[in-house]
Parts: sequence; structure tokens; C-alpha cells
Amino acid sequence: ERDHWRSGRTICIKTHESGRKEIDAFDSSIVMIRNPYKALMAEFNRKYGGHVGFASQAHWRGKEWPEFVKNYAPWWASHTLDWLTYGKNVHVVHFEDLKRDLFSRLKGMVQFLGLKVSEDRLLCVEGQKDGNFKRSGLRKLEYDPYTPDMRVNIDELIRTVDAALKKRNMSGVPAEYMPR
Repeated sequence: ERDHWRSGRTICIKTHESGRKEIDAFDSSIVMIRNPYKALMAEFNRKYGGHVGFASQAHWRGKEWPEFVKNYAPWWASHTLDWLTYGKNVHVVHFEDLKRDLFSRLKGMVQFLGLKVSEDRLLCVEGQKDGNFKRSGLRKLEYDPYTPDMRVNIDELIRTVDAALKKRNMSGVPAEYMPR
């Protein structure tokens, strides 16, 4: 994350940057999009529970959660919209598709970067996908933390991102993101 992408020591840099000036620095980009409902909960857990921990019930039921959703949900959309607007050569990958089909999605990403695909390396990555740096998933909330107003706002953001993807002749968001 901290290495400059032109250093020659890496083929790709992870960033959470957005905005025209920051995006202009890149020749190409792979934009990872995750279902905002799951992304919000994961980021809230990271913020209040660490990289592999969970936010406490007090955080979920307190003022932190509504404030977080109010601030972070619009960022979820604006981040993607900025990359779609200002990115020179953009390849979109949906997090859920990557989880379902790691091998072929990674292969597509490597090909997008113009690199030779090493099937052995992709198989190695696939064999390591259950690494140490993720939450166990064992601790689930016993209630839906999203209020009806939150859902209305997030659903509108999903539709906005979906329309922007389609405007760039991309496939749009997966059906599982779309409001019911």
C-alpha cells in the first residue's frame, strides 16, 4: 500500500484514494466494489474492533452506527463514481464474484494488467484464500442494524452506481445488491 506504483517492485497498489488528482496519477485501475450493506458492516467492525475483531454491541446500538452509515454510505458510491469518471483504463471486479470464483477473476485481473498469467501462482493464491487476516464470520448480529431510512438512502446509492457502470458499458452491480 505504501510503495509507489511506478517503483517496479510491485504490479499493483491497493488504495482507498479517490478524487481527480489522485486518480490521474494512475494509468490503469482495478476497482473493487463490494455490496454496500456488507461493506459498511465490515468497515464498522474494522473501525471499532480491529482488522480481525468485531465492534461491540454498544457501538452497534449507540450513536456510532447511524453516524457511520450517514458518512460512509455516500463515500461508497462517490469513491466508485470518481474512479469511473476519472479513471483512464478501468477494470471493475465485484468482491462477491472474486470470492465465488477466485481463480478466473484473478486471471482476468492479471490479463487486464497486461501480464503473463501463471496458472501455478493463481493456484497457489487459491490455496491460500483462507488466510489469517479476515474475520471468522462466526459472530453475527442477531438483528438488522439498518433502519428503513438507511435502506432508502443506500438503495438509491446502489442504483446510482449501477447506472454509472452501465453508462460505461459495464455489467452493472450484481443482482444481489439491488433493492428488492
